[in-house]
Amino acid sequence: MRIARLFAVPLLLALAGCTLNLPRVEGPDRNAIPTAWPWESLIYAARTADGHVFVVDLGWHGAADALEHGLARIGARPEEVTDVFLTHSHRDHVQGWTAVRQARFHMAQAEVPLFLGQVRHADLPSRVSAAAVGDPGPWSGEVAVRPFSRDTVFAFGADTVRAFLVPGHTAGSTAYLYRGVLLAGDAISRPYHTGYGPGMGIFTADRAAGRASLASLFERLRPYDVQWVCTAHGKCARPDERFIRKVLR
Repeated sequence: MRIARLFAVPLLLALAGCTLNLPRVEGPDRNAIPTAWPWESLIYAARTADGHVFVVDLGWHGAADALEHGLARIGARPEEVTDVFLTHSHRDHVQGWTAVRQARFHMAQAEVPLFLGQVRHADLPSRVSAAAVGDPGPWSGEVAVRPFSRDTVFAFGADTVRAFLVPGHTAGSTAYLYRGVLLAGDAISRPYHTGYGPGMGIFTADRAAGRASLASLFERLRPYDVQWVCTAHGKCARPDERFIRKVLR
């Protein structure tokens, strides 16, 4: 029994660290950049048709180096990033902010005080880590924050980034749709080998609100061509009806 337990921990870590289908959401002008193995906290970088460079989320440990190398794959540098879109402000998704501090930081209004450390996250792991090592984000005034309070469309020439509010995992959790790829943050999770579902409970502020947000999200997405749904930890799946039922069960 003791030997089985010894093998169980690394096995679970390996399963947590596996990315799924990331090459399917990449291309010459788009790159999915995992950080902090085995958590694989994702940075999604893209260069639009008119040359704007943006990222969705900013990773965890080693994010600055990962971001530099990942952007190089699409012919860009960190200082060229004009816009950052945050799905939420947990520390494993904002670590690289100093590397792109010149950019505009877009997030839901409810997420701003969490990002700036003015309000503590509700979940226990975040509160413990904040007490132990402090807040991971910038202070007020260190970056240009551009909040929004409803579903919003950001236009970059012929390209668009569509933001969909999905509060629950955090107060201002948001999913972003770009060229058929929905970057859902941690509003959708894939806990180890058990398949997809809502945000993991221990990290989620309001599980009931999260489930209601996801039900609403799938309805709001119906007019759009969503080809892939990706979690904030690098797991992507086709959003067919079976997938939707699994997430909402």
